Amino acid sequence: MSEHHDENEPHIVPLGIYYAVFATLMVMTGVTIAIAFVDLGNLNIYVAMAIAAFKATVVVLYFMHVKYSSPLIQLAAAAGFIWLAIMLSFTSTDYITREWVGSSQGWAMQPIDAGNLHHGAAGDADAGSHGAAGDADAAGHEEGSDEPAGEHH
Repeated sequence: MSEHHDENEPHIVPLGIYYAVFATLMVMTGVTIAIAFVDLGNLNIYVAMAIAAFKATVVVLYFMHVKYSSPLIQLAAAAGFIWLAIMLSFTSTDYITREWVGSSQGWAMQPIDAGNLHHGAAGDADAGSHGAAGDADAAGHEEGSDEPAGEHH
């Protein structure tokens, strides 16, 4: 008599496979960290995405039990990965084809214009000695006085 496998019966995965998957994910995490310190130019993002896709595939196949599921579940999981690949390829082609303004990408240090500071260079020393009155001068007038800022008697 042949052994009949019930589809509703859960698949039991040996503990050794979980340990092997965990070790694989830890090694790949180490590879991800190590590759972050290697300058591959424009390939850095593609290597990082390939490692991430491998790790995601391992998680989906073993921890989510897609490897042991029905063909319909496997098709749905594969379709999700294909859709993700399509979206990432569109995003990367958009990123690659953009023209960058200037020679730097990202944030650049901007010089500070001392004339636009609140008190100016000389006013910073005065601000500590005036206390609240220095703040009132900055607002344009002293409290309880109608005379303009700077005209003290």
